[in-house]
Amino acid sequence: MSVEAALKKCFVSASDNAFLYRIAPDFPAFNGHFPGNPLLPAVCQMGLCADALSRRTGRPLEIKAVGRSKFMRPILPGADVRVTLSPRPDGQFLAELADPADGRKFSQIIFSARVREEETL
Repeated sequence: MSVEAALKKCFVSASDNAFLYRIAPDFPAFNGHFPGNPLLPAVCQMGLCADALSRRTGRPLEIKAVGRSKFMRPILPGADVRVTLSPRPDGQFLAELADPADGRKFSQIIFSARVREEETL
C-alpha cells in the first residue's frame, strides 16, 4: 500500500475546514522514521494537508509548492491530528496540524496545490 493510500485510511471525519485523522501505530512510514523513536515524517504531514484540501474541494489535489513550514513537536504513533485549512489572500493555504484534545500545534504549513494529473503507465 502506498503512503498516500495509507494516509487516506487515517481519515476519520470533517467539520467545516477541520479534518480529523487518526495515525495508526502501524502506519507504514513509522518503519523508517526512526527505528526505536518513530515519528510521522514531514512529507506525510504535507500529505495530510493535500488529502484535507482534496476532501474540501472534491478534486484530487497535490502539493505544488511549500511556502513555509514550521514543525513544533512530533506526531507519534496513535496520535489524532486535526488539520485546519485557511485560504490566504495570495492563493496559498495555511494548514495547522494540532492535537484535537488540547489544541497544541504539531505544525504549520503554508502551501499551494494543483489538480493532480492522471498517471499513465
